[in-house]
Amino acid sequence: MIERTFDIPTPDGAMNTYSVRPDDGGPLPVVLMLMDAPGVREGLREICRRISQSGYYVLLPNLYYRTIRDFVCGPTKDHPDAEANRTRMLFGFLESISNAKVVADTGVILDRLPSMPDAKPGKIGLVGYCMSGAFVTAAAASHPDRVACFASYYGTRLLTDKSDSPHLMLSGITAEGYYSFAEHDAYVPLSDVAKFEKLLASAPFPSRVETEMGTHHGYAFSDRGNLHEAAREKHYERMLALYRRHIG
Repeated sequence: MIERTFDIPTPDGAMNTYSVRPDDGGPLPVVLMLMDAPGVREGLREICRRISQSGYYVLLPNLYYRTIRDFVCGPTKDHPDAEANRTRMLFGFLESISNAKVVADTGVILDRLPSMPDAKPGKIGLVGYCMSGAFVTAAAASHPDRVACFASYYGTRLLTDKSDSPHLMLSGITAEGYYSFAEHDAYVPLSDVAKFEKLLASAPFPSRVETEMGTHHGYAFSDRGNLHEAAREKHYERMLALYRRHIG
């Protein structure tokens, strides 16, 4: 695997971005991964590598670049500092970004792709976890001509009472979407999943919703304390099948 980190200039500063691609072949279809709240870290990079092994050029930007260049939240489960870490993450950094900012960042990356020799021309695939379930939904709605498909895993803030709630953007999406939720998730109760699934049923784009029984929020991560091996493998299966259908 070829891994590197580079800066992408934006109007708000340098967005440091991790990338990975297989050793040979190319240019390759692009997958843009949008991070969860704890930040860019080894747990996400290992998922990027797994995706890349199937023949993709994967990009993982630091969405907190406007505030901090390198941030990785400490343990948020079964640790003396867990609550302090969670508070710092949720209110120190998560509140510094928004759907609009991430949509703009996605646009900057999309504009940059033609100058990247590893990137195959054409539409891209998106994947987001936790807070980025909302972001990939907003990005798909805002860049319909450049996003072919997207996947959201235990996505939060998909249904809010704010004017930028992702559920209000569904009519603008043309890409195929996949949403997976955990059975046990304090951030996304099953009642909210049911409401969102009902909205998707009347949305104009093809979509699929699944709830992984016996899982908890973060089930695909090796470093968040809720890893569920079978659900993690299924998450790769569903995601890669989506990409094969749409970006090659």
